[in-house]
Amino acid sequence: MFTPALFPPIGPVLAACRRRAVPRRAAGVLAGLGWTLPAWAGNAEALVAWDTAMLGITLMVILALLVLSQLRGRRQQDVDRLSRAMLDHSQQLIGLLALDGRVLRMNRAARDWMGDDYTAESELPLWHLQAWSGSKLQVARLQQAVATAAGGNTAQLEVRVLRVGGDARVADLSLRPVNGQNEGNNQFLLLEARDVTTRRTAEEKLTLAAAVFEQAREGIMITDRRGVIMSVNKAFTDITGFDADEVQGHYPAMLTTSLEDPKLHRKIRHSLLRNGHWQGELRNVRKNGQAYTAWVSMSRRFDADGRASHLIGILNDITRAKEAEQKMQRQAHYDALTNLPNRNMLSEQVQSAILASARTTEPFALLFMDLNRFRDINDNFSHPAGDAVLMEMAQRLREGLRDRDTVARMGGDEFAVLLPGADAVGAAGVATKLLERVALPCMVMGHELSLTVSIGIAVFPADGQDVETLVRCADTAMYRAKQEGPGHYSFFTEGMQQRSVRHLQLEAAMRRATERNEMLLHYQPQIAVDTGDVIGVEALVRWRHPELGMVSPGEFIPLAENNGQILVIGEWVMRTAVRQMRAWMDAGLPPLVVAVNLSAVQFRDPKLPERVKAILDESGLPPACLDLELTESVATGNPTAAMAMMERLHALGVRLSIDDFGTGYSSLNYLKRFPIHTLKIDQSFVRDIGTDADDRAIVQAIIQMARALHLSTIAEGVENDEQARFLRAHGCDMVQGYRYCRPIEPDVALHWIQARNRINAHEPEPTDYQSSGFAALQS
Repeated sequence: MFTPALFPPIGPVLAACRRRAVPRRAAGVLAGLGWTLPAWAGNAEALVAWDTAMLGITLMVILALLVLSQLRGRRQQDVDRLSRAMLDHSQQLIGLLALDGRVLRMNRAARDWMGDDYTAESELPLWHLQAWSGSKLQVARLQQAVATAAGGNTAQLEVRVLRVGGDARVADLSLRPVNGQNEGNNQFLLLEARDVTTRRTAEEKLTLAAAVFEQAREGIMITDRRGVIMSVNKAFTDITGFDADEVQGHYPAMLTTSLEDPKLHRKIRHSLLRNGHWQGELRNVRKNGQAYTAWVSMSRRFDADGRASHLIGILNDITRAKEAEQKMQRQAHYDALTNLPNRNMLSEQVQSAILASARTTEPFALLFMDLNRFRDINDNFSHPAGDAVLMEMAQRLREGLRDRDTVARMGGDEFAVLLPGADAVGAAGVATKLLERVALPCMVMGHELSLTVSIGIAVFPADGQDVETLVRCADTAMYRAKQEGPGHYSFFTEGMQQRSVRHLQLEAAMRRATERNEMLLHYQPQIAVDTGDVIGVEALVRWRHPELGMVSPGEFIPLAENNGQILVIGEWVMRTAVRQMRAWMDAGLPPLVVAVNLSAVQFRDPKLPERVKAILDESGLPPACLDLELTESVATGNPTAAMAMMERLHALGVRLSIDDFGTGYSSLNYLKRFPIHTLKIDQSFVRDIGTDADDRAIVQAIIQMARALHLSTIAEGVENDEQARFLRAHGCDMVQGYRYCRPIEPDVALHWIQARNRINAHEPEPTDYQSSGFAALQS
């Protein structure tokens, strides 16, 4: 059973037995052990038996030792296999490194950690493995850790292990020396790495959450399930003024006091219990007692068992935004100057009155008011003075009405009054009272002013049943009141509606009238009284509408001045008239003066001189051939500004005339300083020269004054011989009117002037218009 081949150490023993050397050796062995052979051991046969027995015993001992050694080896192998299995099944990465950092052995966890870069016995330094060499800093830290462990100390650090083709993980790494076969001889380094990626991610999330909590601009408050404040962030402290230790342990109600309706608190609790959240505006109080508005969002947090564990509140201070919103709302609904409701607010009030009247059948009245000649205040006393007047008028209107009435500023110098419950009789009474209050003297910047107002009245429901209609009717009635004269009120009538519709049609069509060549000029000759020669013409604009026919200048010129179209029309008139005069002169007509009327809007245009110069340069007409006519009210409304503008126009070389002289309130002190050439006597004085002694005296005074100021005079509206003889007798320089020629079209005017000049060269000035032979040219 036991053969030398299987157990090589037994071979020499058997050979010795065969040589009978065993007894001697056995005896030596026994002697060494202090034993002695028995007496019979000297007997050869007994000795042989003894040797044989000892040999058996020896063999048995050796066999036992061999079996025991084999069992120990197998047990060690089993232990090694179990240890390796335990290491390979560990979630931690465990490895054995040489003292220089070379990898000698790693457990199977390394395969999960390192992927394709895994090698159990790579014999490469740890930092040469791709999974461990994430950065230069990490390589240096690993080298330092190996050096520390090789020196006999334990090294710990946090590293990132990048799985080839996969994600990185964060690990806590430990390196410590382990003994080899000889005690005290540190031949290896034990590497242990524990995956802390999940923990580190959670910690980072917690750190980030904490940073967000502290650095958020919104105030954050956390309460327990009872609603007691547990924690607040810095923004909460900044918003409320309360430090964390002042609110912790208290209920949030300490921040709201009694600003909010208790019903709102019940609504919040109901929403939290039913929906788990609530958001909305809350009025709170800061620690210093200052009220503020916050947009608050509240949410309940539930634990794993579904029970409410916390309440999270987020506060966003919207006080400034709320104030800005209120300011914008006020700007959208109130006039900044007078603090009165504006047009938008009035429309809402009228709509509310309509709804109320639908329930109660109670009427109400809407009054529109316009201050007369308010523009003159701005021109004469500056815009701050005009603002002061508007504020004074607003105050007077408020004081003259009931609390339930609404006074609004519609813009500019227009106001409106809403009178709930007022019928036509009541509205008339209020209008009369307001006219009286406005007419009282007003002290503005040291000047005593007297103003008047025109009032238009519309009554609900007779004049309209919606806001737009009522406003339009009141506005139309106001313009009717202005036509009746300052200080009047007028109720809306159906006839006004028709006129209003026509005005709207004209305003819409006017914007493209010049583009469509619907505007045209007629020219009325101006005659020298002493010689009868034609010395100039006045250009008068006409509008031939393709559907409405000829539109009177008295109708469309005021509309153009109100809507701003007068600038376009006025420039077209001047350019057309200048070109026409240049064309007549090129056709052989002697140089004449063409007179063009300037509106108040044109005269206030600071670019007027540049426009005039451009038109003259474009046409080539000498500046002295252009006469710009200004009404007396325009010239004297703001004398200082008027004088400055006249000086600029005079510097161009054009002539300046005062039209409709005698109808305004000219100051001779300013008049003598104006660089003008001509005073034009208004036809209202010329018309009744033959029957009205006052008109005769006024005309004589104007002529004499002009002569004293070295100005020429021209009378307009001369229609008969009696008027012509009176003007010639008292020294008037020029005349124009139907007695000589009505305004006519350009071609007819040219023939008329040419015929007049030919006849006048041979005949004296006729005394009878009908016998002059010119009537046929105008037919």
